[in-house]
Amino acid sequence: MSDSYDIAEYASNEEAYPVSLEQNNDIIGEVQEVGQSLSNLVHTSERAIDAAQNIAGMFTECILAQERTKQMQEWGKVEIANTIAKFKTAQSFLEGTFGERDKALVKHYDLLDKAVASNDRDLILASLQGISSIVTKSPLDDFEKFVELYNDPSQELLDF
Repeated sequence: MSDSYDIAEYASNEEAYPVSLEQNNDIIGEVQEVGQSLSNLVHTSERAIDAAQNIAGMFTECILAQERTKQMQEWGKVEIANTIAKFKTAQSFLEGTFGERDKALVKHYDLLDKAVASNDRDLILASLQGISSIVTKSPLDDFEKFVELYNDPSQELLDF
């Protein structure tokens, strides 16, 4: 005989375990209450597990958002550094270009002053031609070429 058969036989034997109808109904009511409590506990546990899973999902999303934010911050730093480097390079280019132009013009004007003082017609014409060749050429044409080369990603020497 198995244990479960013995228990069932014992429970069905009224002489071994005498219970009145009222007591039996009370026991059934208590068992039903315990069953309902267990059912409520299971439903509460399921809701708690669902909530925990939702929180875990949100936490994972937060971690991913933090990583994306860090990447964007690093990308921003690189872009700012590139922009500053481009600005400084362009500034140096323009200062150098206009500085050379200014020096050349000053020399040609000095030469013109000497030519006028000495009344040397050939020297006056040569200095005026030099001044004219500098003034008629825009240094910004070179700058536009510089910017095109600078923004061309295939030009590695100009990219920072």
